[in-house]
Amino acid sequence: MKLNLSKTTFAMGAFVLLGGFAAQANAVTMRPALQDSDVEKIVAAAKQSIQENHTAGCIAVADADGELLFLQRQEDAMPNCVSSAIAKVRTAAKFGTPTVTYNKLLGQHQEIMLGVPELAPMPGGQPLFHGGKIIGAVAISTPDGDLDVKVVNAAAAVIK
Repeated sequence: MKLNLSKTTFAMGAFVLLGGFAAQANAVTMRPALQDSDVEKIVAAAKQSIQENHTAGCIAVADADGELLFLQRQEDAMPNCVSSAIAKVRTAAKFGTPTVTYNKLLGQHQEIMLGVPELAPMPGGQPLFHGGKIIGAVAISTPDGDLDVKVVNAAAAVIK
């Protein structure tokens, strides 16, 4: 009889324990995220806009945490555009603000922002939103910051 009680107690304990995990699983919230098809559309729009402007550059797409989903250095693009595109896309994703905003602040002598870790005040990074929540970012790096803004806006527009 004692043995059966132990088995019953163990079974009840396991049920309660697993039930607790199930309750916690129900508490997990879901957030929208970029899908592979979204990334493909963003990249295609960026490539088209870069080509229409007769230049070459780097294209980066990241998730909401700033982790890369896509990175390409186009043929004839400057080697340093890789680092620039990565810095821009991470800034846009982590801070949720177009990087051109920080570039403009820098132009207004707000040098204090240079002390903010992982903030790249270069034009060409754009956060992507869905339902008011950040789902990722896209960044473009060419030799022309104004062109970067134009191209990144065209790329981001396919998600809006």
